[in-house]
Amino acid sequence: MTTRDRYMMELESMLIAIPEAQRKEWLYDYYIHFQQAVENGQSEEDAARELGDPRIIANELLLGYRVGQAETNNSFGKLSRAVFATVSLGLFNIIFILGPYLALAAVLLALWASAAALGIAGVGIVVESIWNGTFTLPQALTLGLITSSLTILLIIGLKALTASFYKMTLKYLKFNTRIVKGNNK
Repeated sequence: MTTRDRYMMELESMLIAIPEAQRKEWLYDYYIHFQQAVENGQSEEDAARELGDPRIIANELLLGYRVGQAETNNSFGKLSRAVFATVSLGLFNIIFILGPYLALAAVLLALWASAAALGIAGVGIVVESIWNGTFTLPQALTLGLITSSLTILLIIGLKALTASFYKMTLKYLKFNTRIVKGNNK
């Protein structure tokens, strides 16, 4: 098996998660690089060395693909995949991307859970007052209305906060991608 074949097989195996059409397009570019190197009198080993480690190339390609998906689909699942693709590029990214992302995502989740709990508490006050008479009906309805109003306000604020978190994370991932690609060239 030639150096080119081993290189391409390793690269392709690491890009298996990418849709076939996109993967073939990327791999074609690398085949062309090997072909041009041989035509210019360069060995396949030199061409492979010039390209660099196929694992790093695959990680960079995956990162770009995942960031692009997160950008077009506005899905936290896609954003999380992009974050984890970034983390695969080194220790720096584990510390400066994964930690803050998980911490902020956990805070957002806790705030959403608190908003839901406040809404449920409003309903609970009314139901509990009807059954046990803890509050008079007008008092219970007033408290229920207040908690429901606060829940609506929280949801509006959290929706904006979540969208901002998503956009800022995506911007940072793009910035990080440019830095990583700049450092490896």
